[in-house]
Amino acid sequence: MRALRYSLMAGAALAFFLGLRGAPFFSEWSLNSLLLAVLLLAVLFLRFEEREPGSRELAAVGLLAALAAGGRVLFAAVPGLQPATFLTIAAGYALGAEPGFMVGALTALLSNIFLGHGPWTPWQMLGWGLAGAAGGLMGKAFRGRVRVPAVAGLGTAWGFLFGWGMNLWFWLSFVRPLTLRSFTAACAASLPFDLLHAAGNLFFALLLAGPVIDMLIRFRERFSCEFEEASAEAVLDGRGTG
Repeated sequence: MRALRYSLMAGAALAFFLGLRGAPFFSEWSLNSLLLAVLLLAVLFLRFEEREPGSRELAAVGLLAALAAGGRVLFAAVPGLQPATFLTIAAGYALGAEPGFMVGALTALLSNIFLGHGPWTPWQMLGWGLAGAAGGLMGKAFRGRVRVPAVAGLGTAWGFLFGWGMNLWFWLSFVRPLTLRSFTAACAASLPFDLLHAAGNLFFALLLAGPVIDMLIRFRERFSCEFEEASAEAVLDGRGTG
């Protein structure tokens, strides 16, 4: 499994290098960017699989992804308003970076069954997945203590970061020439939607981050357990008193 993951990482690096060099096929960034996104997703999915997550953790990831996907579909009529981003960050904060990534990636995959799949789906999976991973890193930094202002700040930032990531896909796929000026123009065009996305994340975080993350942390503590290696003396003492 690890060898396959490293092979995919090497393939992604090679595809990126060949694209920069203008090699045939790889110089067509509308296709090469899709290939890179799929390879990176495969690497990160394999990384999660190597952890050998338990059935309860898998159930939590699936349930949270379904809830986030449902929230996205429910608010689809309001452009930019994405409760899915807040739920993904909250999941990562409580469960860890890798489960948070899986929740975000599956959110895009599931919700697009209703909203429409296309070449944008892998980029959305990466965007929401990285939001969940960022939530996991923040939760680790605060050692699981809920810090609502920090979660709200991270959600606000990801309102823009997610939009810029999707702008990058749009720019690589449809905009010519590929210049800093044209990318800036693409970001400027999406600014109203990114502002709404960031404001929505801030609202959901301030309103729900405390109770939602507390609930998820309690659930995590129930399905996680640690095994400590017992010394031979402790085992013998236990037998003697049993």
